[in-house]
Amino acid sequence: MNKRSVGTKGEDRAVAYLETLKYKVLERNYRSHFGEIDIIAKDRSHTVFVEVKSRNSYLFGSPHESIVNKKKRRIILTAVDYMQKNHLINKPIRFDVVAINPDGSIELIKNAFDAEYK
Repeated sequence: MNKRSVGTKGEDRAVAYLETLKYKVLERNYRSHFGEIDIIAKDRSHTVFVEVKSRNSYLFGSPHESIVNKKKRRIILTAVDYMQKNHLINKPIRFDVVAINPDGSIELIKNAFDAEYK
């Protein structure tokens, strides 16, 4: 399996998982010139920007540990682009991570980071 198909499979699992938690998926693979957001969803009053990370082993750490500051910054800038285009400035948002662990378990990390990364 190539990297993209592994990513799509992980995102499909993440979407199904989020839907069981009553998230309403609005967009998948939203792109701007800053980067990409895997899933944009609604959780009650919050628009949630979700990064999906899968790992086949813990050799290089857990899935969510692979989201470095540079990646967070790109996600934040892409989220701002989405918010501007959809008139969501000053509305409640959140950045979550769905980690798909090597054993196949799924972990949701709510408020995984905030918008103050430089």
